[in-house]
Amino acid sequence: MEGTEQSRRRFLKSVGTGGVVATLAGCAGSSDDDSADQSETTTGEGTNEGGTETDTDTGGTGGGDNEFVFAVTQVFGTIDPAKQTDYTEGFAAQNFYDPFVTTDPETFEPVGHLVTDWTTEDDGQTWVFSLREDVPHQNGGTLTAEDVVYSMNRILSIGEGPASNWADRLEPGEDVTARDEYTVEFSLGSSYGPLLASFTQFFVVDSRTVKDNEVDGEFGERGDYGQAYLSENVAGTGGYTLANWDAGNTLEMAAFDDYWNGWPDNRFDRVRAEVVGEVSTVKNMMRVGDADMTDQYMGTNAYEEMAGYSNVEVPTTAQIQLFHIPMNTRKPPLDDVNVRKAITYAFDYQSAVEDIVGGGSKAAGPVPKNLFGHNGDVEEFSRDLDRAQEFLDQSDYTVEEINEIGLEHAVLAGTEAQRQFGLLNQSGLQELGIELEINPIQWSTLTDRASSEESAPHMSNVYLSPVIPSPDNYTYYMYHPDAFGTYWSISWYSDDELTEVLEQTRAETDFDARMELYEEAQQLIVDAYPSLFVANPPYRIGLNENVGGFQYRPPLAFEWDISQLYREGDGRAQ
Repeated sequence: MEGTEQSRRRFLKSVGTGGVVATLAGCAGSSDDDSADQSETTTGEGTNEGGTETDTDTGGTGGGDNEFVFAVTQVFGTIDPAKQTDYTEGFAAQNFYDPFVTTDPETFEPVGHLVTDWTTEDDGQTWVFSLREDVPHQNGGTLTAEDVVYSMNRILSIGEGPASNWADRLEPGEDVTARDEYTVEFSLGSSYGPLLASFTQFFVVDSRTVKDNEVDGEFGERGDYGQAYLSENVAGTGGYTLANWDAGNTLEMAAFDDYWNGWPDNRFDRVRAEVVGEVSTVKNMMRVGDADMTDQYMGTNAYEEMAGYSNVEVPTTAQIQLFHIPMNTRKPPLDDVNVRKAITYAFDYQSAVEDIVGGGSKAAGPVPKNLFGHNGDVEEFSRDLDRAQEFLDQSDYTVEEINEIGLEHAVLAGTEAQRQFGLLNQSGLQELGIELEINPIQWSTLTDRASSEESAPHMSNVYLSPVIPSPDNYTYYMYHPDAFGTYWSISWYSDDELTEVLEQTRAETDFDARMELYEEAQQLIVDAYPSLFVANPPYRIGLNENVGGFQYRPPLAFEWDISQLYREGDGRAQ
């Protein structure tokens, strides 16, 4: 087994491509300002706000006049599925291509999509998948095992976007092979329980088309793996083909008539995603019936206003997201668990959920309540000043020593909700005589500071949404030493017992046994008080009332699969 430091370097290298960091919805929190929050686009790879325009016809007709308009506040950085890192790029991948595995809309557990069934061999070290045999490519031909092999080798070789899910487990050109035309083998070298969940981020390309458009590059005989081509074209099996892309402004799609997964009645023949930088403009588009859907990044007030429009619905559901205030457990005075406990019980969680988050529920530990594997027995924190004072009295630091050291709560500059979380924390600590500095910083500054325990702030505000449908997002990525150095793991907490359990979760391929280990890990985490686990926020979007079929479906833009939506009534509701 390779050493911890070597594993950590490989992990951070893959994270640096954006595969873990930038795939998270709402990582910067919500803002009620009229300017849309663009923080995610600054952390992802390949963000392009230039004027590159593509106009192509790749086989879908989109011949009807039923158009779906998506008013989105975040730019599309790429349409290459090997580089997608955030929700808008996930929207492109979800509609142009197909994921290897999808999620059940009720349980959110991974289920087959391009694959029909799978088995494990060699104690979970080898996974074997059977493919559907009726999946046409948009450019001709049908899906085969060679497409899958090429697609995974392409992702691993490029090393961006979703590659971080497999970078330490699969070697390009070696570990993925076709047993026959419709059977694919993945040889991992060691068992890895979350593999199936990770394949929700594996989008398969048409290898023949991409190979035909490779150019000489850094990857030897495979050239550039078609990166230049797929930056302006599509080679997928998804429900929509590319009609036009004006990068940074508009992405247009046309329905692929032969889509293998079928179409609902009154489908959307064309899709137009418009990047709109002003929340006020998005709201007006919805109000007058110029758009069908918004994204979820506009702040509580915007959705409350749209809910009052006669032609707009605002679906609100508990999403798989954690808002927490991580504490840097290696920086004095937070290296004392009793100081962390005092801070934990001084915070007003109910006010945070009701008045700042604007709904949802209080969190109970790191794993969101509605994600399978959540431990329902862990403590749900509540404000208790008497208990907070008791722990403070037991700490190795006096109040005077704490104030002499100084506590910093970093919040994202320019976002009112972030500032309010800091003020709420400050107010609770004042009751204990503890002073707290609220420090507004940029998102890029926070991610830079998260890279070391010395520079990471005492406390910060972090929203986490799942990269893959698994508790592994909220346990391993937050608390295993290999993951240290990103904002996911900004608390810098772990110990030998927790590390061992987290490694056991990844080695266990039996689902039920792995869920038990996740529950054990959650209890160990909560007992150490590395964070104020505040809220599981609600998921909100604006939706024209004549759009049917919408269903929240994590992870990362699965609910934005427009092939599953349809028009109810006669045209867009005005």
